[in-house]
Amino acid sequence: MSATAPATLTRAAAPLCGDATSPLCGDAARAVAGSRLSALAAGLPDGLSVRMMDLGDSRLLADFRVRVVATLEDPDHYRMAGEVGNFVADHLGDRGLTAGIFRIDGTGGERLVAYGALGLPGAGDANRGRDLDLPEDELPWVAHMSSAMVDPSERGRGLHHRLIDWRIGVAEALGRRHLITTVSTRNHRSWGHLAGHGIYPRRMIRVGSDLVRLLVHRDFGVDPVFDPASAELVAVEDLAGRWDVFERGHVWGRVAAGEGAAARWYALCGRERAGRAR
Repeated sequence: MSATAPATLTRAAAPLCGDATSPLCGDAARAVAGSRLSALAAGLPDGLSVRMMDLGDSRLLADFRVRVVATLEDPDHYRMAGEVGNFVADHLGDRGLTAGIFRIDGTGGERLVAYGALGLPGAGDANRGRDLDLPEDELPWVAHMSSAMVDPSERGRGLHHRLIDWRIGVAEALGRRHLITTVSTRNHRSWGHLAGHGIYPRRMIRVGSDLVRLLVHRDFGVDPVFDPASAELVAVEDLAGRWDVFERGHVWGRVAAGEGAAARWYALCGRERAGRAR
């Protein structure tokens, strides 16, 4: 297991960033992300390595995403049609940061088996903070949790959780206070994992003409506290029709009733007590 130093790229002049009104971006942000690869690499299963991905990996990442999406049990779990912009170019260029986990073969070659992408919207870019009604002066401090995908042969080894933690650490180190993304209501494994890391489904929104998505959010400035007196369980298959849940509170996680193939999953919903400032 190893963390490979990020490759040096020739880039166009980066926009001004890192002052009191905007967070680090461009090569400075990439350096911060690269410095946190050691935490992602620590304790990885044998035969796996991590490194930052760059524009030279564009075809590799694009092909991997197509292959993984084709294996999903439910096509609604991830719809590329719901993405804004050019996902690969944006997240391997100056609008994002992407870490790849690779399996190393006997000859030293590498095969991409997982990635986690963090979007860094700038001025004029699409920004999910608007869906959360954040004030305009807070939009520069938004990071998008974008997507993470794991090869089916490597699932169940904690790689998704590691990639969530890496992106949380990078966003916080960059001063991006608000971490936001959208997830299919039906993809309860994904939003359940995110909720387990404090990134909670806060709203339900429509994306495009036909997609209903959970808007998940973590504010690094506040530690929210669940009010157990307001607890309500909603079957995950019914969640897309329960807009009322978000009028009273939000989703805090998922719980299972039963075991194995017979298990039925529920969204744990409820109000928030006054959050503790950090």
